[in-house]
Order: sequence, then structure tokens, then C-alpha cells
Amino acid sequence: MSMSQFLDGISKRLSDAGQGVAKHTKNFTEVTRLNGAIAEQERQAAALLRELGQACYDRHQNDPDYEYAAQIEGIRAAYAQIAQYQAQIRQIKGIRICPECGAEVGPDSAFCGGCGAKMEPPAAESGRVCPKCGSPVDGDSLFCATCGTRLE
Repeated sequence: MSMSQFLDGISKRLSDAGQGVAKHTKNFTEVTRLNGAIAEQERQAAALLRELGQACYDRHQNDPDYEYAAQIEGIRAAYAQIAQYQAQIRQIKGIRICPECGAEVGPDSAFCGGCGAKMEPPAAESGRVCPKCGSPVDGDSLFCATCGTRLE
């Protein structure tokens, strides 16, 4: 084997290896692009599914005979728990809810910053708050004096 043949053999192997690397790089790039496109389609489908679920919930939330009434009740219970947590946060911070416009009002504010309504001082501490609006309620009240929600 001559030196020329030896160098030609090395050159061919290097060329073949380079083409293999180029092919793998092209494949990797294409797979990455396709994975990105898949992720985008999954995001779009998830957003549409959320919209569909919200529309279904809105339409059937008061239908006790709906086939997914148990799931709707679970959602309703979760929203009620969220409202209770939010009310606890407002109580801890001393924030009140304006009875006129529903805006949050600081503990030291005499008037609502949203609509200008005069704010009454907070009710006596009974430890109870309305689960809907977060206003303090008397211990024996059946309804919230601020929003009218029935208390349990």
C-alpha cells in the first residue's frame, strides 16, 4: 500500500465520519424542531381544554342531574375553600371589602379608594368572617351583613 493510497483511505474515512456527524446533527435539529412544535400544540390544546371545561362548568354548575355533578361540586368546594383562605388573609391584614363596589379597603381607610363610599369601622371581633366577601360577622348571624351570603 502506497502512501497515497493510505492517505486516500484516511481521507475517505474522515469524509464518511463528517457526513455521519452532519446527518446526526441535521436529525437532532429536526427532532428538536418537531418537539418544539409538539409542545406548542400541547399548550394550545390545554388552553382550549381549560376554556371548554370552564364553559361546561359555567353552563352546568346549577344542574344537579348533570353527569359530572360530582366534579362540579368538587370545583365549587375548592372555590369556597379559596374564598375562606382569601378571607383569612384579608382578616390578618385588616383589609375590608367595600359594600358598594367590592374593592379591598385598608384597615385605616375611612373611605373606599375605588368608589369613595364611607367605610364603617370593622365589627367587633367574633372570629367569624363571611366566606364570600371576608367581612367580619357577628357570632350568631345567619347572613353576612355586607353581601347577604347565608352563613353556616
